[in-house]
Amino acid sequence: MRNILTISKRELTRLRARVGGDARATFIAFALGALVLAWFTLQSPPTIGAGIYRVGVSPDAPEIRDGRFSIVILDRATGVARLNQKAIDVFVDGAQVLTRGDDKSLYAAGALKRYLEKRETARVNAEFDLAHAFPLRIEVNYFDAVNAAQSFAEMLATPTPALQSTAAPASASDAAVREQIREAASGALPQIKSLTDRQIVVPSLTTPPNPFGQVILAFLFILPVFLVSVFFTSGFMDEKTNRKLTMLLSAPITPFQIIIGKMLPYVTFSLVGVAVIAVATRGDPLLALAIFAPAVCFIFGIYLIVPMLYRTFKDTTFISMLATSVTTAYLITPAMFSGISDLAYMSPITLAVKMYRNEPFGLQEYLFAATPLVLIFALALYVSTRVLNEEYLMGFRPIHRKLADAIFLIINRDHLSASIFVLSLLLIPLVYVAQLIALAISLNLPTTLMIGAIMGVAATIEEVAKSAGIAVLHERGLLRSTRQMLVLAFLSALGFLAGEKGLLLVTLSAVSQSRIAGVLFNTGLLPVPLAAHFVFTSIVCLLTTRFRVRYPFAVLVGAFAHALYNLILIRGIQ
Repeated sequence: MRNILTISKRELTRLRARVGGDARATFIAFALGALVLAWFTLQSPPTIGAGIYRVGVSPDAPEIRDGRFSIVILDRATGVARLNQKAIDVFVDGAQVLTRGDDKSLYAAGALKRYLEKRETARVNAEFDLAHAFPLRIEVNYFDAVNAAQSFAEMLATPTPALQSTAAPASASDAAVREQIREAASGALPQIKSLTDRQIVVPSLTTPPNPFGQVILAFLFILPVFLVSVFFTSGFMDEKTNRKLTMLLSAPITPFQIIIGKMLPYVTFSLVGVAVIAVATRGDPLLALAIFAPAVCFIFGIYLIVPMLYRTFKDTTFISMLATSVTTAYLITPAMFSGISDLAYMSPITLAVKMYRNEPFGLQEYLFAATPLVLIFALALYVSTRVLNEEYLMGFRPIHRKLADAIFLIINRDHLSASIFVLSLLLIPLVYVAQLIALAISLNLPTTLMIGAIMGVAATIEEVAKSAGIAVLHERGLLRSTRQMLVLAFLSALGFLAGEKGLLLVTLSAVSQSRIAGVLFNTGLLPVPLAAHFVFTSIVCLLTTRFRVRYPFAVLVGAFAHALYNLILIRGIQ
């Protein structure tokens, strides 16, 4: 521990020397700007199409609080006049909505109608005891949309009721209501029936609100982590190119101590930043730390691998930007479907959205988001300790060759069988995350068009993970016979299946909600997927070692057979 703290202290000294003068002021300004943006986002979440509709309201009209509507208070005569002059899109006169009849005015009236419906549903949800009224139905009576060309006498002669809602259990005699409740009980989607100027709404079956504002607010926790990780990567590259890292390697300390010692200050800064932002945005600091600590570890794990693979600052900068883009997409995109699909829990930002909505989530949802990220960090840390040597760090080779060298350094040549088993086990988190992304995409695209491509991508990733170690051993001349290759293929399949089933223990409810998930993650009987993994891995290895087929083409053949098997499984499940 003393060695780790000594290296951390040295890293802080280097960081203080690098971040001085204008750079320090820029960093502080960026941090303050992030806090200010978080505060404004919390006060008024971003609204798509803010101020797009201009609405005039009379003093006795209902209050409208929606960023899409630009509100101005007008008396009746002025409101009608400005509506006809197209200075406003609609005019709300007490219990009436006046429109011009053109497209913009009608769109504004429709948006206002939907907003008032949601607000009234929220009011009923807050004021009525839903536990004693399920399935709840709400009868909404809308404003009348009246064309402003009508005379004032006609409008006064036709009184309309103000917007109101009633809540009752599912014992109403109305036939349409009974039909909706039967649909709700059977799990079918409701067909909302419009009864003249009324509408029946079942809140438990309505689409959840868009979490855009909470997602942006939660992402503000991640932005400082990206900034701090850049300092970590650049410092690592600086010592690598100046060969100061070589001097550290010659000291009586382990590669693990070097990596942890250099990483510790930056991880600490990131976690402190998470706690500060949580306090500034009125969140729970301890819960925020629990949610974002795995994400912090994941980001630093990715940024640790980057300087290990590349030699120059130019290459590292390019790959760092690519890593930032991919990581951001992985964290942000699933959270946008919060409340729609359980797969949204693959991102910890979804948990942060729940935190800001004061909605509960369980241990299984937390493990679903955190476990793959922590395992990827552990994998990155283990790989880095194995490849942290001068020959590997200073070697200049193509990326696929660097990856092959890294796999060879991970393998223990004295225990090849155990190494291949462990290698497949270690690569499971990467494969799992990639397949989750493919599965999330499949749920939001036409399944009939995309299912083949998704199965192909998933199968290709799996076959690379299972066969890469064996292909590297063959290339280095360490495979002595076909029998040995088949034994290693079986151990690789066994290790892959063991890791896959282990992750399913904490994520089963989320990944088993679709037929595609059941096939991708092989949730069937153990002997069947084990045999399938062994057969497809053996195909790749035999083509590579005995028939001299180039490894990429052999992977494609094995992946094609694997994808065909998955498609047959899907047809059998249907």
